[in-house]
Amino acid sequence: MSSEKDRSPRRRRQGGLDFWAAPLLLVRYLGGRTTQLLGAVALGIAAGFGELLSVWAIWRVVVVIVDGDGDPATVWRHVVLCGVGVLGRAVAYSAATALAHLVAFHTIAEIRLALGGAWVRRPVGEVRRRHSSTAKTLALDSCEKMELFIAHVIPETAAAVTVWISVTVWLFTVDWRMTVAAVALVPLAFATMLRAIRSNGHRMGRWLEARTAMEAAVLDLLTALPVIRVFNRTGAEHRRTTDTVRENARLQSEWGAAFVRWGSPFSSLVASTVLVITPVGTWLLYTGDLTVSGFLLFVVIGPAYPVPLVTVFHRMVALPMLAAGATAIETELAEGPDTGIHRGTGAPARVPGYLRPVAVDFDSVSFSHEPGSEVLHNLSFHVPADSVTAIVGASGAGKSTVIELMAGFHTPDSGKIRLGGRAVDEMEPGELSRHVAAVFQKPYLIAGSIRDNICLARPDADDATIAAVAHAAAVDGFVEDLPEGLETVLGESGAGLSGGQRQRIAIARALLADRPVLLLDEATAATDPDNEAAVHRGLNELTRGRTVIVVAHRLHTIRHADNIIVLDGGTVAEQGTHDELIARGGRYAVLWGAHTVPADVVAGRAGTTHPDHGTGMHRGDQL
Repeated sequence: MSSEKDRSPRRRRQGGLDFWAAPLLLVRYLGGRTTQLLGAVALGIAAGFGELLSVWAIWRVVVVIVDGDGDPATVWRHVVLCGVGVLGRAVAYSAATALAHLVAFHTIAEIRLALGGAWVRRPVGEVRRRHSSTAKTLALDSCEKMELFIAHVIPETAAAVTVWISVTVWLFTVDWRMTVAAVALVPLAFATMLRAIRSNGHRMGRWLEARTAMEAAVLDLLTALPVIRVFNRTGAEHRRTTDTVRENARLQSEWGAAFVRWGSPFSSLVASTVLVITPVGTWLLYTGDLTVSGFLLFVVIGPAYPVPLVTVFHRMVALPMLAAGATAIETELAEGPDTGIHRGTGAPARVPGYLRPVAVDFDSVSFSHEPGSEVLHNLSFHVPADSVTAIVGASGAGKSTVIELMAGFHTPDSGKIRLGGRAVDEMEPGELSRHVAAVFQKPYLIAGSIRDNICLARPDADDATIAAVAHAAAVDGFVEDLPEGLETVLGESGAGLSGGQRQRIAIARALLADRPVLLLDEATAATDPDNEAAVHRGLNELTRGRTVIVVAHRLHTIRHADNIIVLDGGTVAEQGTHDELIARGGRYAVLWGAHTVPADVVAGRAGTTHPDHGTGMHRGDQL
């Protein structure tokens, strides 16, 4: 016997789509707003009855006029009732719409916060491997479809169905034969609608994939436009984007054509009720089995009251896309936080020497970005507390991966990373970030002011402390020239600032964070000589009294490091001080030679000495 879990996918899915995904997602994040949503549904039903009241009042006026036995007071009374119905319908519908949207906005906010929480809890590397258009589709497009479901589909469908059933029951009390004529085409109409939805579900998944690919291609084109134009690749990239746009249009048209094939008859059948009512009513009038007033009732109300069902149909058109979006959101949320770095295994505990320099250990760590492509293999090394350790190696040796693992961007496939003797994967969420600060080659600046970026780790820092770290990182040197100073609002990713200026803000941010372990990943690689000097002064201040791990391609910057680890193929090829490694004549000596010889050729042409000579990194010197 299969379990409920085994049966549910077969029960829920139609055409490859899970049409229960949206309701289940709504129940999960509706919270305490159920009463408000039910209120919106009730108001929607009231709006429907208000509309019917006005139609009924008009019918009564017509009956009075036709029978010729009514008085003006009766006519005016029904005219007033018609006005009440119209006004009541407008008020109830407006209130229902406002309340339903209020519920929708709050619920969507909860879903978006849940998505953001899921992404934040996962290793950065996992999130970074996904195209940004995927996150945009989930957080914006799919959530907007949920807004349609909550604010429109639920209240409008409930109102339409309730009013239709109620009026049908009432009409049966008037004349069951005319009522059968009025509703005869409705089951057939809904059969065509369900056929349209069920037969077209599999196309929705393909269309959504094509749309995601199109959005990714457009975003890639805009992001890489400067490079594309410089290398004259506009034709090739434009063709790629054009192909994805055309494929999206083709699949969208294919889906629309298949839907229209079965969906169009729905509206036609619902609107054709009068074609059944008229001959049946005429025959009953002829036989004397129906009064003129009864006939007028069905002629006036019969064709009108199924019209809200057409609204239901228009909402149902969006159900496949809604189901696909809700399923994608549920899948994203169900993956949950990754194990290891972001999940503790016991009560919160502080690393020995909390907020003081601590040792860092890699113990047989292996890691792959993709299955079958190992970047680090059984990597082991020890970084003593309050020391500077440099990691060097050829491109692809795994240097930046070590920094990213230490920062918690990834979870090792095997092995342990220890901070102060405690395994990182046993730390509570957020505990690692309280011990580690990082300055990367391309520092990311958030949308906000320079002050906001510096205070990212300590929003409550006072002005004196902020001024001190800004001075230590040489940020004040360029901030003083800005009209708004530290309150200057930056563009996207720090647009408007040079690479060196962004780097100095990142250093000030790390200084203010005051973490015992500092990770530096090519912190000066993108700076010019003038900016590099200012950045180095900030780094020298930043490295004092901390455990420092630095990745460097400019080997002159790490000559005086306490220990230099040379990576080759994801393992430690050799380690020692600069002088020890040069004397050994191994891999580091080869790298050093490759680093200095080409520069000497350039320096020789200029008749000058190489500017790097005589520089190196130690406490109080350049990094």
